[in-house]
Amino acid sequence: MSMNKVAIFGKKDSIAKYDLTDNKPVWVGELPKGQIPYVIAQYENYILVFSWAWFGSKMIHCFREDSGDSLWSHYQETLHSSMIPFLPHTFENHMYYLASSKEVAKLSWETGKIVFRKRFKKSIFNQYGLGIISDEVVLISKKDALIVNKETGDTKSYPELAKKLNLKEITSALGNGITFMSLISLTHPQATDGGVYGGDGGGGGGDGGG
Repeated sequence: MSMNKVAIFGKKDSIAKYDLTDNKPVWVGELPKGQIPYVIAQYENYILVFSWAWFGSKMIHCFREDSGDSLWSHYQETLHSSMIPFLPHTFENHMYYLASSKEVAKLSWETGKIVFRKRFKKSIFNQYGLGIISDEVVLISKKDALIVNKETGDTKSYPELAKKLNLKEITSALGNGITFMSLISLTHPQATDGGVYGGDGGGGGGDGGG
């Protein structure tokens, strides 16, 4: 028995999971009035929607993929600076990501609660990338590495990592739960750019690289 063709589409004020075989929506998720979705991405049973409005702010929304239930919405600037890509890594149902070049953040997938958005010390010429090694959240630069306290966001030096790896040679790392973000590796493309559609179950799963 063949499966129905299902995809997720966005239009002004809403997104919808649509059954193309039966020609009817499975569910419709409402967006704040005037918001236009331009990127849709998936991680497990979560759908992330990036939207914008004329003369308004950009927003990020999260829905359940199976039911269309709206879980949370945030304005972009609440979550991260527009000057840095939004590339969260996932550990125990939370996103960890750089909110700016000198801030690390933790966000709940389920509730949208910002557990922390914490500044860390960095020199003006030192740029960090975030990664998860086993159960450790780390910040890595060409000069040194920091380990992040997953409860508070506090950071401290991680010299053990620098002793094992030549940090100057590292250019990328495999992360958990970031496959789905490859579509938005450049944070929030211009509103005039073409949109991206998420097919049913096509957004990526647990471990992924980017």
